[in-house]
Amino acid sequence: MPKPLPGPLYPITHCPNSQGWDHVNFSNCLIRCGIRFFQVRDKTLPDGRLYRQLLKIRLLCREAGACFVVNDRVDLALAAAADGVHLGQDDLPPAAARRLLGEEAVIGLSTHNWEQFRRGLEEPVDYLALGPIFPTGTKEDAAPVLGLELLRKASGNTDLPLVAIGGISVEEAPGVWQSGAHSVAVISDVAGAQSPERQIRAYVERFGIRVRAT
Repeated sequence: MPKPLPGPLYPITHCPNSQGWDHVNFSNCLIRCGIRFFQVRDKTLPDGRLYRQLLKIRLLCREAGACFVVNDRVDLALAAAADGVHLGQDDLPPAAARRLLGEEAVIGLSTHNWEQFRRGLEEPVDYLALGPIFPTGTKEDAAPVLGLELLRKASGNTDLPLVAIGGISVEEAPGVWQSGAHSVAVISDVAGAQSPERQIRAYVERFGIRVRAT
């Protein structure tokens, strides 16, 4: 059975958000909209609180046939039986994460320049992310903006699914897909929307993204 992988739209949960949701509520919204692969990301929540939310998200996903990965935290992904982990450059190396999580786990890796992307191709990962493509306010220490040209170059040098991330909105998404991205990762454009559910549905309906409706 093939591994689950990010679809054309790859939402990432984010707190705080416009609705005051925790990650469970956010995940439930994504699942309700038909999203079947997403990432749970939190840099500040205490381990115990995040772990308890991840357990609830796991149950939601199992009931809906959805999958989720945890940002950065291999230990929490393992403890909560998540489907995998998304790693940054300063996190546990992918090879070590693979030994801990096993071959069935989904492992993604963020890269922020050509050299990191090139090295990422040698790692035991299932997809690579590249960004920030556009300016973003989600990370205070964000790497320099890369633009679409590097994305095009990267897409021509790998068969792995390539996720574009960083400042992507519903208006800019078509150009990102056309530049070779398999997926567009969205954070602020959904988390900051007046109605995250309506914003997700705007992507799905405007661009004909195929999701499994609930």
